[in-house]
Amino acid sequence: MKCIVIGASGFVGSACVDELLGRGDEVIAFDRGIKRKNPEAGHELSDKLKFVQGNILNKETLTPLFEGADEIYHLAGQLGTSELESSMRGAIETNILGALNVFETAIAVRVPKVFLASKPSVWLNTYTITKHTAEKIGSLLSRYHPIEISVLRYLNIYGPGQKIYPVRKVLPAMAIQAMRGLPLHVYGNGNQTVDMIYVKDAARITVDVLRKKYNPNAMDCGTGTEMTVMEVAESVNEYFNNKAGIKNMPMRIGETPNTRLVADNTALFEHIGPIEFTPYQQALKESLAYYEHLPPHDIDAALNFYGFSQPFDMAW
Repeated sequence: MKCIVIGASGFVGSACVDELLGRGDEVIAFDRGIKRKNPEAGHELSDKLKFVQGNILNKETLTPLFEGADEIYHLAGQLGTSELESSMRGAIETNILGALNVFETAIAVRVPKVFLASKPSVWLNTYTITKHTAEKIGSLLSRYHPIEISVLRYLNIYGPGQKIYPVRKVLPAMAIQAMRGLPLHVYGNGNQTVDMIYVKDAARITVDVLRKKYNPNAMDCGTGTEMTVMEVAESVNEYFNNKAGIKNMPMRIGETPNTRLVADNTALFEHIGPIEFTPYQQALKESLAYYEHLPPHDIDAALNFYGFSQPFDMAW
């Protein structure tokens, strides 16, 4: 099967490339940059993998790329929560107009199946608005054209290879603080919940969803198990034996206090059947081991980017 992964150099995109190659598929990895970031990727030399550099905002380049494809996995996007509040126009262009370019080109060259990565609608912020707008456009086009655009709303994906900056993600940010003996910054009271799903599980589920009978409705993609942010922080501190504890911080712009994030997997299980998720402690160990082996300079650069103080500068 010929598959195109858009955003293939990204965290989830790279995992999906590996999943597809592991199934024996032919993969075209499309991204603005073509450097692989998944440290466990062992398929770079596969004769079934081709890298193509480009941008979804340049629609003319998509037509020859999409011709003859069986599946398209659209995993590119401009990420961020508070980070996007000052760059709303760029997020709209990438996440909405970019998605429309992908959909329209796929329809024009008769690609039968497209996957769109989305997110739960919990916080009112730029990222949520743009991803849900793309969802609705995909739903509309699927209704009136011979194309199946499937959508998963990913919960809190984590794993080896997730960037430590510039977009702040919960596990990488906590890991770099713990490795430097700093208290972990937890926004709000820490009782808000997350649903932590391992990136390899998310990639496997993504491919399974696209290859089952079409479901026109967006589905949650998580483990269905809630953890508080405080529990995640404590598990990171325990792994690194970090005695500096936790520091509560004001909520960031674009986030809502005391929210509960947990997947309702009813529709997903009905669609693809039972799912065996990687246990949290196993996936956590594999993820944090990755950060332990990052160059010290990268850790320092990320700490500086976020403004995390060194222990001797910390105001308690």
